[in-house]
Amino acid sequence: MTSAGGPPGEDPGPTPRRGAGRPRAGRPGAGGHDSPGSLGRALDEYLAGEGLSGMKTLADVVGCWEEAVGAEVAAHAQPRSVAGGELVVAVDHPGWVTQLAFLSATICDRLADQLGYRPVERLRGHVDTRFRLD
Repeated sequence: MTSAGGPPGEDPGPTPRRGAGRPRAGRPGAGGHDSPGSLGRALDEYLAGEGLSGMKTLADVVGCWEEAVGAEVAAHAQPRSVAGGELVVAVDHPGWVTQLAFLSATICDRLADQLGYRPVERLRGHVDTRFRLD
């Protein structure tokens, strides 16, 4: 018999890797704490602990901004910061500050629809003379 346990002269095939077939620590399915939802919660907790939760919210908002507000508004207004449930939006003309004030509730609702959670409760527009879209 060969060391692999087969009959003499038979190719035993590849040697199995150590630990093959077992979930590895730190991989999804390894212990119930590594699911994508758990990772997202851990990231949210870390960012909140570092005082950076507004940055994650801002990134979420920026990612769906044009779809939520439409191309015309997005061409003149861009999200800049989030704090205390308020989204600060830079605009290129004072008229857009007024327009955002009228659209605030609708935009907040659309952002919530897009993201599956309500990221902000209100908007505040401000004119940014350096405003430009890249």
